[in-house]
Amino acid sequence: MLCAVFSVFSFHPREANLAGESLAATEQDEQAIRSIIEAETAAYFNKDSTKLFSFYVDDRITQSAWNGSNGSYGSFKGLAAIRKNFTEAFRKNPKPQPQPNIVRSQWFFQKFSNEWMWVNFLQQTDGADGKRYTNYETRVLKKVGREWKLAVMYSLGDHGLGGH
Repeated sequence: MLCAVFSVFSFHPREANLAGESLAATEQDEQAIRSIIEAETAAYFNKDSTKLFSFYVDDRITQSAWNGSNGSYGSFKGLAAIRKNFTEAFRKNPKPQPQPNIVRSQWFFQKFSNEWMWVNFLQQTDGADGKRYTNYETRVLKKVGREWKLAVMYSLGDHGLGGH
């Protein structure tokens, strides 16, 4: 299923937007975004909400969504709602977790403008239970000053059930 979803997003990007801005992602932008995503993940496993939210921007489109292993999902609109959700979860489970082995692949970067970037990637994680978890991840980032910040975070995972 993840491969089918991934193929939906296979298209030929434009070279420039209507304002004439180049839509080619630079290697510098790609590396900066990869570093942000890695640091965001580390902050999550360390249960460090202050660090975690240093990577987010408070924008009218800021949101996050993910699916749960029981068929439910979490969906939060606005930085305040996202912050409240994670802060409550970290209070309930405050002990930092060791960060598992994470492999990210099939990166796709598409600039919308000089200040907006869409990123997709496949994330595979080896869980403590011995299962491999595969997530299809999407981020939309906004450039604030010279830094990329997360505006949108979507994660669809198989919860170690495989079959993709």
